[in-house]
Amino acid sequence: MPASRTAIAPPQIMSMEEFRSRWQPEGWQLIIIGPTSTWRQEWGEWEAIRDIVQNALDEAESYRWGYDSQGLWIADKGRGVAVADFLLGSPKLKSDWARGRYGEGMKIAALALIRKGYPVHVETVGRGLWIIFLEQEADGKVQTLAALWRNDGTSVGTRFHIVGYTGNAFADRFAVNLPRSAVVAEGPSRLAHPFRRFNQLFQTDFGSRIYARDIFMRNLKSPYSYNLWGFDMAPDRHGPKSEPDMWVDMGRLWCCITKVELLEVFIKMVRQPPVLETEESYNLSMDPWAMGDEPVTQNRYADFVEENASVWREAWRNVCGEGTVIRTDDRWDGTVRHLGYTPISINYYVKDTLTRAIPTDAELVKASQERLREAEVIPDDRLNRVQRAHLKLARAIVNTLCRVRTVSAVHAAIIPPASDRVRTAGMYSRTTQEIFIASDQLERAKATVDTVIHEIAHHTSGAEDLEQAHSTAMTQVAARVVESTASRQFDEFLKEALW
Repeated sequence: MPASRTAIAPPQIMSMEEFRSRWQPEGWQLIIIGPTSTWRQEWGEWEAIRDIVQNALDEAESYRWGYDSQGLWIADKGRGVAVADFLLGSPKLKSDWARGRYGEGMKIAALALIRKGYPVHVETVGRGLWIIFLEQEADGKVQTLAALWRNDGTSVGTRFHIVGYTGNAFADRFAVNLPRSAVVAEGPSRLAHPFRRFNQLFQTDFGSRIYARDIFMRNLKSPYSYNLWGFDMAPDRHGPKSEPDMWVDMGRLWCCITKVELLEVFIKMVRQPPVLETEESYNLSMDPWAMGDEPVTQNRYADFVEENASVWREAWRNVCGEGTVIRTDDRWDGTVRHLGYTPISINYYVKDTLTRAIPTDAELVKASQERLREAEVIPDDRLNRVQRAHLKLARAIVNTLCRVRTVSAVHAAIIPPASDRVRTAGMYSRTTQEIFIASDQLERAKATVDTVIHEIAHHTSGAEDLEQAHSTAMTQVAARVVESTASRQFDEFLKEALW
């Protein structure tokens, strides 16, 4: 990139008299941009370079940069910048898809650089500009941002020259400069015009960051960096306009990922408590309604998880183990464990979408209930002598212990397994208040008594398997069985019992 053709820079602070006497005769015109030199004191070199590059990317989707004898230059091959574009607030707002939308950044960037002592020279299509502070009288001297310009410049694109600056160009803070090999996954964003934009997941050697529309926003406690397109930035680009929108956009990206090894890390992050504690653990959202539709295919982002359910389930098993389900309600915990499974808690804001791919406690319990509806009662005359004797013992225990709140009947039955991991010894119907005992449990008196105690406890407590109320009720029922046995109430039925 050649050095500026303008060898002599104007003073950084210029009076109107100086302009009229020295610069206007040479063909320079003056445009007053507006803010005073004290505006945006928090802006430094990074913020200034950030917004110059942002403007270049919006113009040309890429930029070049380097150093020459005068300092750092930043250039693009866009259409050029009109003089009116240097007014504070563009004549019209940029489109929703643009990185910069408010018409302030490029001007405030120049202001911050001049305030730090770096002259700013701009060459664009057909004109050249020097950004200065114009000193005016207003109850004292006031310095406001202005620009000298004349018909000169380049034939294509725009070049900012930060004269005297040889510091950091912050190249790693722009996602367009990251190597393609750093991208480990990507998925379509909500922006599809004029380009289809893709949210990206990165792994780099310099820590984890959030890039918003190619530009560094902040550091992140995470194994990954993100480049996200689907949320609006605050006007000064210090962060998102709405923080939840950023985490929803992150959720859109994860919905599109299909690599098992990445999904394993994701599950470690969103499991509660987290196996891998990150910012995503508590903030990331996959709310189906908030994520909405992918604009090109019109598919809901949550549907992508369901379409790739097999890889999600594989990742889930690898992290959480076989025989685990998503916990949706802790009241099912006892029943789930009784069915041979382990409930796992995950981040509330990802739960609804992940349940499209990974089984839940509620689904497990419902499937078990449907299986048990297929239980088949065995008439007494089809039982052998020992089974009949033990069934009579069970009925005697029920009749003795349930005199106030009666059980309607006690049956022998063929009972399907409650789940693919456990067999079913007995069951209790809350609807008909009947107890069913599996025929194989009737082969031994001990198994029969254990089963009937378990089912009576359901009847008396109204609680599910292994809930505290059910466990307490079983202890109480067992104690009463012992008392009744000691008082010889079951002697008649114990004569034929086979222990």
